[in-house]
Amino acid sequence: MESLMRVLRNSKALPVLFIGSGVSIRYLSSVNWVELLRMFSKMIDPSEFSYEKYENKASQLLISQGKDKTKINLLKTVADLIENDFNERWFEDDQFIESRKLYRDEVRRGVSPFKLEISGYFKSLEQYFNSIPEKYIREIELLKRLGKKSIAGIITTNYDTFLEYLFPEYSVYIGQENLIFSITHGVNEIYKIHGSCTDPSSIVINSQDYNNFERKNAYLAAKLMTIFVEHPIFFLGYSLEDENIQGIIKSIVECLSGSNLDQLKERLFFVEWKEGNEAAEIVPHSRDFGDGKIISMTKIIVDSYSELFEALANNRAKYPTRILRQLKQDIYNLALTTEKPSKILVMPMTEEQMDHGEVEVVIGFGIYEYGIQGYKSITAEKIYLDIVFDDQNFNYDLLVNETLPQLLKQVAYSLPVYKYINGRKFTELPECLSRFEHLTFEGLLNKINLAQRQQFNFQSVEQAIEDADGDLKKEIRNLQTLSADKINISSLEQYLKNTLTANEGILLHGDQTIKTGLKKIIKMYDILKYKSEPA
Repeated sequence: MESLMRVLRNSKALPVLFIGSGVSIRYLSSVNWVELLRMFSKMIDPSEFSYEKYENKASQLLISQGKDKTKINLLKTVADLIENDFNERWFEDDQFIESRKLYRDEVRRGVSPFKLEISGYFKSLEQYFNSIPEKYIREIELLKRLGKKSIAGIITTNYDTFLEYLFPEYSVYIGQENLIFSITHGVNEIYKIHGSCTDPSSIVINSQDYNNFERKNAYLAAKLMTIFVEHPIFFLGYSLEDENIQGIIKSIVECLSGSNLDQLKERLFFVEWKEGNEAAEIVPHSRDFGDGKIISMTKIIVDSYSELFEALANNRAKYPTRILRQLKQDIYNLALTTEKPSKILVMPMTEEQMDHGEVEVVIGFGIYEYGIQGYKSITAEKIYLDIVFDDQNFNYDLLVNETLPQLLKQVAYSLPVYKYINGRKFTELPECLSRFEHLTFEGLLNKINLAQRQQFNFQSVEQAIEDADGDLKKEIRNLQTLSADKINISSLEQYLKNTLTANEGILLHGDQTIKTGLKKIIKMYDILKYKSEPA
């Protein structure tokens, strides 16, 4: 991944993820376009070849109309035929009695029952958001982490709300019109260009929907072109043969000259999933869009997304993207208003400071950044709290080089540090951190913890907490007996957040046994969540 890291380091902007149905299929066992239409064809005709009947009829219709039988033309025509038959049945069939009650108002407003039921299916996937298969938990944790400081935003053609669940602080724009005519700030945003199950009428699936989409495509291309030119783009959950993606890229390509096309060469990354591909494979790829316009891109072939997500996570902005977006929004609003602002602190600045360029950044709107001297005064308690709440907005380079060398000596080198050194080479870190290179989870535990593990044999975070029956000291004792394979990171994180919130100041003023135990549990959490092999 070194070549990828080089591109990310050289880029002036954070990457953007372009996410397709393959991601929802991977994590939620969702369906692709064909499987979705097949599912609805069975509601109309339960026979074995119900879908194939529609596909055959659509093929004949395209031939009679003199249209090319491309995959996208075929599928949207199949959707037309199924939607027509499905809507007729929906109004009469007893199997849809409850749906007719549920969607009465929407149907009276002219929303297609077909789209309402599609919306209902994708909303039903929400029940799986908290039961992701164990083998994907690490990927999901890393993907969530990307949303804080490592990606600018997301573009998707998916209808489901999984991305909103993963990135709850992101602003969501549904459909072309919402994106084109809204004020966007280019960070901490999700663009759902094919609609969403939260707005059934926005779903793009039939011929009329695609005609409307293509009619406005030039406007969408103009909106997306800036993103493609300024940011690295990672396509996840798509096939290189996906005509939707080809169409979007082609519309952008047609707006660019040959010299500008060259700028995209190191910006487009197509991530292809291939079972059994243990090590990530990075290869060049190109596609001809006609008229001599050839797009060069990079194809990344993986079996697991973890290595890719870790590489992306190691490329961080200085501030959380939610703060950057709020700052952009506040500045934009300030530029439009004639009223006196109430949230701006004006600091005196000398002419000498301005002339010599001493002021690099002036920060307002509630953002605070420690100076170098300030980093030398950060306490161990602030480190512990930041590991759990991730809310201190530390500059990791300053923290590692200015804070930790002094602080570790004060606390006998007992501190959670993996969040801040994750992915870095130990040979490039201060000498004081070398002892953490070979530290293991079991190495955090003492003989008493291990003896109590044999005595209690708890199987989960929840069981360890329940056994304590509300006694905080027992909860902390029990949690220290868990082996790594018995700990669900999300459950432990939630416990720590709840405990530290309910017992403010406990790491400073609490009972000594409780303070020591809580700190050890935070170190357990830190090593489980953040320790990885050096890049």
